[in-house]
Amino acid sequence: MPSHRRRYPYAVRRVAAELTPVPHLQRAPYSGAVERLALTTADGITIAATLLRRGRDRLAIVCHGFATTQRTASIVWLAEQLAGPMDVLTFDWRGYGASTGHASFGGAEALDLAAVLSSARELGYARVGVVAESMGGLIALATLGAESGSEGFPMPDALAAVSAPADYALTAGLRPQLVKYVAPVSWLRPVAPLLGFRLGEVQLPRPLDVVGQISIPLLLIHGDRDGTVPVRNAYLLHEHNPAATLRIYPGVDHAIAGMRARSPRVFLDDLRQLLEHMDGKAPPPASTLATPDLPGAAQND
Repeated sequence: MPSHRRRYPYAVRRVAAELTPVPHLQRAPYSGAVERLALTTADGITIAATLLRRGRDRLAIVCHGFATTQRTASIVWLAEQLAGPMDVLTFDWRGYGASTGHASFGGAEALDLAAVLSSARELGYARVGVVAESMGGLIALATLGAESGSEGFPMPDALAAVSAPADYALTAGLRPQLVKYVAPVSWLRPVAPLLGFRLGEVQLPRPLDVVGQISIPLLLIHGDRDGTVPVRNAYLLHEHNPAATLRIYPGVDHAIAGMRARSPRVFLDDLRQLLEHMDGKAPPPASTLATPDLPGAAQND
């Protein structure tokens, strides 16, 4: 066991992670035993993954978003909340955290998702669901839409996309400026680690073009106060795939961190409804507008 783990108890390390303001610098610990895995993609990239094995035959794969990692506090929180009724696996996209390679903003990462899904099946899981936030949601939607119907791709049994962009052009804040002006300039790429990743050649997918081809149960979750990926993205994705279940949370900001802060119980209930009943059928119809949690509901760690 590393010496810092002996010196600092779990509670101290957890609080330190929660108080670290930069998500990709957070190193949130797990409260229980985990297994560290190293997965290899078709192009030779090593993907660092963490398995919360609870002896179940169902697995939830949690995919982090832009400028975060699998050790970001919100990702660890979600993994631990879902673990128990199912096993959970988290991982770092290429160019992030402990994984090798360089990020592409979503294109090459399709190989990462394929490697993680293949490993899940090799581990013997009968049902596999994916929960993907923000950029991770964009990757999952674009990849599964493009690969739908492909015999060689290890499709999951369900997908929940949280605060996912329909198109990078429809995002707000720093992201579109970075993609448009910084990422294509090779000599500026060394600054990318300041944002939490190592950047390579940009390959931008567009989920809106292929989301209609996704036939597995699809849950679209978005906050109506999202300032990073405006809620319009969710409505457009649903318009192109009306069979999906759309959940809009009032007063909630971006990604898993936003869901955890303002509406954790509703968020977890929606995910569990999808993931605990992966049987090849669409989840029961849900109203478009979610009921917000009561004040203080976020304190349910």
